[in-house]
Amino acid sequence: MEALPVRFTIDLPLERASSLLRRELEREGFVVAGSVQPEGEDQDGKPASLALYAYHGPTMQAASRADRRVGLYMLCAVTIRPQNQASSEIQGISPNQLAGVWGGRRLEQHAVAQRQHFERALSRLEFDYAPAEAASAMRRRAA
Repeated sequence: MEALPVRFTIDLPLERASSLLRRELEREGFVVAGSVQPEGEDQDGKPASLALYAYHGPTMQAASRADRRVGLYMLCAVTIRPQNQASSEIQGISPNQLAGVWGGRRLEQHAVAQRQHFERALSRLEFDYAPAEAASAMRRRAA
């Protein structure tokens, strides 16, 4: 699967980053289908990382009308890794390549639409919680 070009650090610990990420995904119309701890737990019993799997509800419905086999080929994934006690790195995975391979042209437009919604949710989180020096640079660019 193809990694999104958006990979960033935010000034939030993993648990808080996970909670806000879920909220932003749901605000954008995503359904969080599950979560796992791919790297287990650290010595303190806290997750070493967290991966969320989600799909955009309206886009998934349209895609399933185009190809009933859509299933897992349209899932997006986000991995959250703690950088230190106060910040986390977020990296997203897009469904574009798998949708193209398994669904061909029938799913391509739906995968692109889902990716756009996914990037929009991640961008809001990045804009609101980027480290102070990065946030001021982003706000200057946006002005």
